[in-house]
Amino acid sequence: MELHQLRYFVAVAETGSFSRGAERCGITQPSLSQQILKLEDELKQRLFDRLGRSVQMTPSGRILLPRAQRILAEVNSASKAVQQDVLEGKGSLTIGAIPTIAPFLLPEALGELRKRFPEAELHITEDTTDRLMQKLVRAEIDCAIMSPPVEEDHLVSELLFTEELYAILPPKHPLSQSGEVKLSMLQGQDAIILQPMHCLSAQIDAFCKAEGVQRHVTCSTSQLGTLYNMVALGMGLSVVPEMFVRSAPNGPCVIKNFSGKAPTRDISIYWHGGRVRNPLGEFLADIIRARHK
Repeated sequence: MELHQLRYFVAVAETGSFSRGAERCGITQPSLSQQILKLEDELKQRLFDRLGRSVQMTPSGRILLPRAQRILAEVNSASKAVQQDVLEGKGSLTIGAIPTIAPFLLPEALGELRKRFPEAELHITEDTTDRLMQKLVRAEIDCAIMSPPVEEDHLVSELLFTEELYAILPPKHPLSQSGEVKLSMLQGQDAIILQPMHCLSAQIDAFCKAEGVQRHVTCSTSQLGTLYNMVALGMGLSVVPEMFVRSAPNGPCVIKNFSGKAPTRDISIYWHGGRVRNPLGEFLADIIRARHK
């Protein structure tokens, strides 16, 4: 028994005619008649007496009609409820983000999402790019915010915004007194870097390599907050993203933007190309784009 067969049955029962029932359902009369016959075969009961041009329900048809009407009403109600829940942002969202993005970008954006959709249930997964890629493939998360390149055939992405990278310097470093800082000025400087597990580390290395810059690494760390404190102690300089700069603690470090063509990184949202997108994730992407216009 299929829903469209019940719809056709109810249409004929309520209009008293196969032709009017077919017209209501937007199909041809032969197609409707064929589906009614299939329903009768499945139930092993005749539902209508065909008496020339008139159609009368059999006792079995009269028994089925109120049940079929209730089923169709429930299906219609469920469809409307699902659509309304989507519009109201009900449900849950599990979003992934790399550690150099999550603590700086997500709290305010998710806070705004929660204000807009107070019944939404939100979950954050912070992990490296490779692990988030696999979580997306395995459907363990709905979407992920990462910085390209991300190489995985099953994933599709949309750019959210592009941010600059900044130089962060110890307070008494000679470059902190310079009128401008160029990437080439990092040549030979003591440097605090992020560990290779972070894609930001590879991106900064690529920028330096393109400029022929070789830094003298004095310390590596996995957290931008730790990196900031190491720079504050005068152990070396570093390069940090704009979103970290906006939330950096008040302290002795000097933060300067690079003159000339500043290094940048793209921030994108990634989805599994074969899955239906979570509407809450799309709402979140819209919020982030609006905040970074």
